Amino acid sequence: MPDWEKLVREQLAGLNLGHEEEDEVIAELAGHLEETYEALRREGLAEGEAVQRAVSQVTNWSDLQRKIYCARAEENTMNPRTSRLWLPSFVTLAASIIALVAFGFLGLQPGPLGSRPHHEEWSRGGITSGPHAVNEYTVWLMVLPFVGALGARLSSRAGGTLRDMVISGVFPALAWLTIVLIVLSFAASLERGVETVIAPVGPVGLIAVLVLIPGACLLLGVMVYHAAAKRWTKSVA
Repeated sequence: MPDWEKLVREQLAGLNLGHEEEDEVIAELAGHLEETYEALRREGLAEGEAVQRAVSQVTNWSDLQRKIYCARAEENTMNPRTSRLWLPSFVTLAASIIALVAFGFLGLQPGPLGSRPHHEEWSRGGITSGPHAVNEYTVWLMVLPFVGALGARLSSRAGGTLRDMVISGVFPALAWLTIVLIVLSFAASLERGVETVIAPVGPVGLIAVLVLIPGACLLLGVMVYHAAAKRWTKSVA
């Protein structure tokens, strides 16, 4: 039986990857050729013919070398921090916004913290708070634990730590906090003040509704996923 790794290394001599990456690619391809060879031998083919048939699976080594290099180069452009933290964070943020839009929450003041009757129309901005606003906000909160778990799972699969998982999961709340602080800073610079711009919920209510409560729901999803993942790992071990 031929030395498959030596054969593959000779054919991919110009691969131009890092030493560890090159060894990994060569070992993987050599293993595939060896499995093919052994399967052909079990079918009754002579050794020489089985080797020739196995090697003939690669019709163009130069083309294969180019494809491997391009694929590896593309993978390396995404550094670990991006795959473990930023990508899951932005996926989580996008999922939370999609859910927000889907439940018709944009442009509505959340009912649970409102101090006025449900059917009262707020004069500033013509925004209405009613039973539908309460229901939409509640349903959105119920979805957020799943969104947080999604971010934690994506980070975990990329090798992220618990810290990465938490940040990825609660990232939408952090983004909303940034937006709220910008809004409050802008409102404070106006002559009519903060109370006029964000009335009637006020700055504390705004932070609670858009940051603290959703953040707690997202964090719940992260913790539940983390606990479930640990339990599953222990059961497998």
